[in-house]
Amino acid sequence: MRFADYFSNRRRPVISFEVFPPKTPKAMEQLNAALPRLVALRPSYMTVTYGAFGTTQERTLEIAARIRREHSLETASHLTCVGATRAQIDAILARLESSGIENIVALRGDPPLGEERFVPPEGGFAHASELVAHIRERGGFGLAVAGYPEKHLEAPDLDTDLGFLERKVAAGADVVITQLFYDNRDYFAFVEKARSRGITVPIVPGLLSIQSYQQIVRITSMCGSKIPAALRERLEAAGEDVAKVREVGVEWTVDQCRELLGAGVPGIHFYVLNRPAPMEAIVHALTASGHWPG
Repeated sequence: MRFADYFSNRRRPVISFEVFPPKTPKAMEQLNAALPRLVALRPSYMTVTYGAFGTTQERTLEIAARIRREHSLETASHLTCVGATRAQIDAILARLESSGIENIVALRGDPPLGEERFVPPEGGFAHASELVAHIRERGGFGLAVAGYPEKHLEAPDLDTDLGFLERKVAAGADVVITQLFYDNRDYFAFVEKARSRGITVPIVPGLLSIQSYQQIVRITSMCGSKIPAALRERLEAAGEDVAKVREVGVEWTVDQCRELLGAGVPGIHFYVLNRPAPMEAIVHALTASGHWPG
């Protein structure tokens, strides 16, 4: 089942989770233990990332295929332009197809560590729109692309960034999944501006429940998202109490979800960081209040 099918035939918001390939055997064991718990929450599909410069590409394909095979859940593999020629991209697409994976999250990718500017590999792609167009021409996959409610870090302004999104959608993207954000007003304003430019595909909000104050400060500084003052105050009040920080994170995400689902969003994509407990708490709270679409 491809992205377009999920959103064209939906009778409720489409819920999806994102996991990442662990880099150590212990972390892989933790993911193996987490997957049944995440699957039990009944997402429509999971997406699997891979690291900068394709550092976990092999493991990405392995995990995406295994989730589909062992848990009977559809998966989408991330695919970036970083460090790959067209021929290498085609080889990856063939492997995904042979594994029964029908969906791809197509991204340009970040510059490798130590480099300030993205430089496309010789024989590769410079922009996500080019990657999307190449995959669409080949056929065989549903395609999601990234959207940035607070603009991409490299874009001079949101209008310029929306121009890149237009090109990705025009190239053949079925759905837009947003970067994480903590102020729903940014998402709603982003959708309104996208619609005014003729972007009609579903725009799915991406949410990350905070699990560590230091971690989220680092993540938001890297991706350009902001931490609202009210949220920052609550996190600072929690101090070094890890359990309290996670509680604040869950409560904030639950409140975001209630407002977003009440506004009729097409779905929600959760960045779960391979940890099922926060997601279980979120689902429990939303189910208790009658907001969970599962």
